[in-house]
Amino acid sequence: MYDASNDAVNLVLVDSNDKLIQNRLASAVRNQLSTESYGLYGKSFIQIVSPNRIILGESGDRDIKYDLYKSNNIIPSKEFLEYGKAEYVSTKDALYVRIVQPYRLYKSTERNYIVLTFPLNNYSLSEIKEYAYLTKDDKVFILSKGGYLYGELSLDKVDDFFKNFKFNKVGRELSDNKYYFSEKKIGDDYYYLGMLALKNNNSDDYVGDIGVAISKNDFVVIKYMLATIILVVGILAVVISTALCARIFAKLLSPLNALADKTEKIGVNNEKDERGIDFKEENIFEIRSISNSLKFMTERIEENEKLLKQNNNKLNTNLNRLVAVEKLLMGIDLVGSLSEGVNEVLRALTSEVGLGYSRAIYLEYNEEKDELSVKNYAINPHILANTEKYTEGINGFTFQINNIGEMMPLLNIKYEPGGIFWESMESGKIIYHNDKGFKYTYGNKLFKTLGLKNFMILPIADEDIKIGCILVDYFGKDNLISEEEVEANNLLLMNLLIRIKNAMTEESKLMKERYLTMSKVSNKFIKNNKKLINYIETFIENLINNGYNNKDIDKIKRYLRDEKKKNIVIKDSLDSSKNNFEVFNFEKLVEKIVKNSQKILKKYGVNTSLFIDFSGNMYGDKKKIYQMFIQILRNSINAILTRNKLDKKINIVVVGDKNHRIILEIIDNGVGMTQEEVKAVMRPYSDTKGNSIMGTGLITIYKIVKEHNGLMTISSELDVGTKIRIIFNEYREETNQ
Repeated sequence: MYDASNDAVNLVLVDSNDKLIQNRLASAVRNQLSTESYGLYGKSFIQIVSPNRIILGESGDRDIKYDLYKSNNIIPSKEFLEYGKAEYVSTKDALYVRIVQPYRLYKSTERNYIVLTFPLNNYSLSEIKEYAYLTKDDKVFILSKGGYLYGELSLDKVDDFFKNFKFNKVGRELSDNKYYFSEKKIGDDYYYLGMLALKNNNSDDYVGDIGVAISKNDFVVIKYMLATIILVVGILAVVISTALCARIFAKLLSPLNALADKTEKIGVNNEKDERGIDFKEENIFEIRSISNSLKFMTERIEENEKLLKQNNNKLNTNLNRLVAVEKLLMGIDLVGSLSEGVNEVLRALTSEVGLGYSRAIYLEYNEEKDELSVKNYAINPHILANTEKYTEGINGFTFQINNIGEMMPLLNIKYEPGGIFWESMESGKIIYHNDKGFKYTYGNKLFKTLGLKNFMILPIADEDIKIGCILVDYFGKDNLISEEEVEANNLLLMNLLIRIKNAMTEESKLMKERYLTMSKVSNKFIKNNKKLINYIETFIENLINNGYNNKDIDKIKRYLRDEKKKNIVIKDSLDSSKNNFEVFNFEKLVEKIVKNSQKILKKYGVNTSLFIDFSGNMYGDKKKIYQMFIQILRNSINAILTRNKLDKKINIVVVGDKNHRIILEIIDNGVGMTQEEVKAVMRPYSDTKGNSIMGTGLITIYKIVKEHNGLMTISSELDVGTKIRIIFNEYREETNQ
């Protein structure tokens, strides 16, 4: 714009306010721009505007002119003319970029303004797409604050997400913030959607957005990270330009300093210099004034050079941080093993070639205990190798580096309001402080002994799931946490959450498929088993009529009754439509179950102890809970008999906690299981001992627990025993839950 304006002024030689000459100037500017890039500036509108906002001349696309006129944007504001460089202008049908360039009239001190207005159009979008190496499946588009505008998404495929965009949730978020990320279905395809809010520099005026929809059809990680290339390229361009400016300033400083030194010495010792030139007092005063001006100029240049170098270093740091995040996301595997994936994140956070933090501590959320527990940590290898250096003086203590592993079991935190970890996870936002860590509340006072300095909490959580959080800090370093690195870490956390959710979705689908398979096979088995039972009953009647031994017949009858009961248990457990939820006293139900089971327990010599410290109610299907309990007892009896020890016992514990939950534990000293077997019994027809009802394993019990919004865990040790822990919500009348 600067070059085009200068060339146009020289071509036209404007020396009058005559409108025809001003129109020629506007036309000349447009021609110069079109020669540079017809695709970008061919459809543009040029105005010549006076300081009093009077349009002196114009040239260009009439559609743009009339669109600006209809939206009352035809004349730029006075603030924009005087202080602005570029702004966005939103109309009903388009989104424009407006650029202003001042110029002076020929032989005059008065200055006018050349204003260029051109639309963010499909050519602009295709240039962005090509520059960012996006594929044909990816979409680039532009939205105005009034709704969908243009780009590669056709209007007939866009759902309510884009309609009335100014007033929906995303529109409000973008008008308040800078960007928006989401996984979105558009038409029949799924995309990762990234949108950048467009705002004018001198105000909070929100005018629209530029968006990129990255297709999920290809490899997710690579495609997702490509959305950041536009930003990275922009940063790189600034880095190169600032480095170039610094070199130019260095060359400028050398002659200016030399000139300042020479002028400062003139007339100091003698009235004549070495060549005999006589300097009068008034001349010396003028020369020294020039010298002072030159010195002031060099000082300003040095200050600007220093500032540019600082900004350049900051940009380089942020660029390296983005590259480190990209490499981490490319290499991490959260599907195979969440714990190993998190460990990879910890190592990257504390690597000098990664994100460069001193320490990273991972706290995992335990829903069963409702607490955060430290699972792993990582320390910057350079700090670990130079512990004495980083802890000398008042910087810290060696135990804060060397003994974190021993402190891990003591750093657990109850998940409750008041602590900084709870606040970060509940909000799903990064919390950071460039300060000493002992000033803040964590939920466990031992964290104040870690010597935290300039620290940050990275939550792996949102409104849907809670995985845990990572604590990082700059122990022994003077680095300050910047907004830029917070944004980079936000990108990392967002990607981690998306991957974890995808893995959880796949696991949920797999569990449903397993259960459907179990249901179909079990129904078929029950149907065939009924036929078998009918045949045997008919056979027994014939035996009775012919006078066979009644004792043998009674045994067969008892066997048939047991088989019928098992069929009923399976059928009722699989049929979710028969749920009959009501409020009942949990203590009385457990006591009834234990009492009714005493006969079978005594028969096999199993001692039972019952401890109940809960007298409240539960809302659920009383019959299903009864069946679940009986099935667990049967599994425990089978495990105890398999081990075949003299000391046979089952301990049953029922307690309530302060979070209004019912905790049920059933502990036996049976044969136990390995960790692989514990995982196996959760799959249908994977009974490791051959004693579960029809081979359904614990999946039936698990289903009943889930129907009641409960939580079940199994812990077992081979030749020691098994503990099943089930947590239900207590019914509270005042909240109806």
